[in-house]
Amino acid sequence: MAVQTTSPLDMVELVKMIIDFVDSEDLLNVAFTCRLFFSTACTRIWCLLNPQTHVTLRRVRQALEGRHSYYNKHQHQQERIPFCDYRELVHHFRWYPHDKGTVHFERQFFDVFQFPNLVRLEFSYAAAQDHAVQKLIQSSSRLRHVNLSHCYCLSTEAIRPLLSIPPALKTLILYGCGKIDADALAAAIYRHRNSLECIRLTDINNEILSAIQQCDKLKDLGLEHCSDINLDSTRINQFAAHLMRQNIPRLTRLRMRDIASLNAEPMYNLACATSSTLVHLDMSECNLVDQEGFTHFATCCQSLETLLLAHQFSVTDEIVQLFVKHCPNLKHLDVSGCRLLTDNAFSLWLDQDDSINFSSVSQLETLNISGLEPDISPLVVLHLLQHLPHINEICLGVAYDYADATQLVKTASDFSLDTGRCVTICRTNWLTRSTSDPFT
Repeated sequence: MAVQTTSPLDMVELVKMIIDFVDSEDLLNVAFTCRLFFSTACTRIWCLLNPQTHVTLRRVRQALEGRHSYYNKHQHQQERIPFCDYRELVHHFRWYPHDKGTVHFERQFFDVFQFPNLVRLEFSYAAAQDHAVQKLIQSSSRLRHVNLSHCYCLSTEAIRPLLSIPPALKTLILYGCGKIDADALAAAIYRHRNSLECIRLTDINNEILSAIQQCDKLKDLGLEHCSDINLDSTRINQFAAHLMRQNIPRLTRLRMRDIASLNAEPMYNLACATSSTLVHLDMSECNLVDQEGFTHFATCCQSLETLLLAHQFSVTDEIVQLFVKHCPNLKHLDVSGCRLLTDNAFSLWLDQDDSINFSSVSQLETLNISGLEPDISPLVVLHLLQHLPHINEICLGVAYDYADATQLVKTASDFSLDTGRCVTICRTNWLTRSTSDPFT
């Protein structure tokens, strides 16, 4: 009697395994080559919808409208039927147009962009209208991540569905959305307070910060361009004290850029509250923060990988030295416009003392010293290029002497000059960091 064996995998699992090995560029060909592969390949193709030009976006719209279809041969009347409802397959819709020219869409253009299974929405379009964004949010009850940065025309109506969808939102990014009513925004944050992990906003007031304070799972907080009229120092101090009282520190990223009322008082609490978790700190253009405040962060937050202190009046050589000394994992440093800095700021990387050679163990990859000429000499820049093992780029700024920059590139091997990026010296053949996220 012949022994019969059965496969441990069914046909659906086998098809999925095969499709997983297919390169993304070949998926469309595979989908239309074999009917067996069509559904699985389409699911993978449409899971992330990321058109990068206006032309591509219009082609996507045609597919969503069902223009790509076939005739039903089993009916007397020849009716065209879509291959499938592509809208059901989209989990992540991202629209950051690479062609930045002004293109105006007809009012109802985005009406067909309604995805019931959408989890992540990233929509950065200066001319975006309320009704388009409102329908995008309203159509999905599974939405977890909303990024509407630089949609300058949006008002409260655009985010009103956040007050009715299930309270499970994890990410809310609204940089540049200054027309949204503060009360509505605070209400949306409070509704999703038990799930929000990332909040990034522009020009908030005391009420919004009070709502943010209720988000116990918050890991990423970004605030920018907040006037002292709407957000006062007392409210910031209370927020910092609340973070200090939390039993489990969670914040890994903190961005407080151009906060008019941020002074030295809450810095100790902020530093202590994030001492074991913070890897990204941006306190650029906060000119009421003194040296003592930065000292707290340098000595407490020793896991920092990214430090942005652009245009800080109180950042001195000693402050930079403290961060270099206490933060061995530092990869990205921006001290552009810090006019008090001199060559001595980088003395720990210049000193060749055999006992502690900070340059050899440095993890620094990018350095921005634009606006510091002639305070930072070409000799120091050359030393950093030659002795920091992981350095990939140093931004010198548009005012840097072109002849000096050219000479640096000639002397330091494996580097080239990129004048299109504010006179930046880049390591040759280095793949620059992705610029897809404009809010880092």
